[in-house]
Amino acid sequence: MVRISSFGQQQLLIRSIMQNQQEVFEGQRQISTGKKTDEYRGLAGETGTVLGSRSFKARVETYQQTIDTIRGKLDANDVQIEGILDAMDKMKEMIQTTLANGQAEGFSEMLEQTYKFVSNSLNTNIDGTYLFSGAKTGTEPVNVNSLVDLDGLASVSDAFDNGSVAFEAKIADGVELEFGLLASDLGEGIFQELLDMYQFDQGGSGPLQGELTQTQFDFLQAQLQTMETAIDDVRQIHVTNGLAFERLEVVDEQHTDTIVFLEKFIADIEDVDIAEAVTKLNNDQVALEASYRSISSLSQLSLLKFL
Repeated sequence: MVRISSFGQQQLLIRSIMQNQQEVFEGQRQISTGKKTDEYRGLAGETGTVLGSRSFKARVETYQQTIDTIRGKLDANDVQIEGILDAMDKMKEMIQTTLANGQAEGFSEMLEQTYKFVSNSLNTNIDGTYLFSGAKTGTEPVNVNSLVDLDGLASVSDAFDNGSVAFEAKIADGVELEFGLLASDLGEGIFQELLDMYQFDQGGSGPLQGELTQTQFDFLQAQLQTMETAIDDVRQIHVTNGLAFERLEVVDEQHTDTIVFLEKFIADIEDVDIAEAVTKLNNDQVALEASYRSISSLSQLSLLKFL
């Protein structure tokens, strides 16, 4: 007598159902998450590549955060330097007008106003940090508030308490940018010019008020030349600040391109093709339904139908 058994077929179909269920579950997970796998080990030999790419991307993003901070500092530098240049240009224009008219009016007041404006600009404080103090961020860089106080110092350089080293930061691998400016570099020449005019105004050849004497005329004419030199020095610092900003923008653009590339590179490894995953899921669901029907049919088989 030959024995007929369906047990083996049932076990095979059960294993097939379980496999199809796993495939359907995995397809649903991929579509819902958009990822090929939830774990790095699921990427097999590409795990190291993905981890390295993510580490590099995080480093580039940190550089971009640094760049954002520096950009704010450079913008603040630009605003204050433009204000200082504008104040000095107005002082120069007053000297030119005085020479053209041979008459001085309000010269002493203009000197003091110009000094206070420049010193206040150099003492700019942003969020508790002095902009032009270098490494000594908590120290007010200019320590005298008037030309009278400046005149009382042994040297103009004594008016500055800023650090000797300007700020610099790493903005890319192997790239460092100096972005901090020092009050002494910006203000020492200007302060000397203002002090020279103040001392002349207060001295025996002063005051600079009313009709000019020949001595006063000659002094102011010579002062125009030295003042222009001091203003040009500040303009050069202004240009340097602008060039640092441009370099910053170039590096930031490179970082943006790098991040776009890395995101696509990582996505190509990690992300699933949704259209392909949907097609595969549909096929897996059809296979699962077929497995269900097969085991259902097998369970209903009986030899009685053949007797």
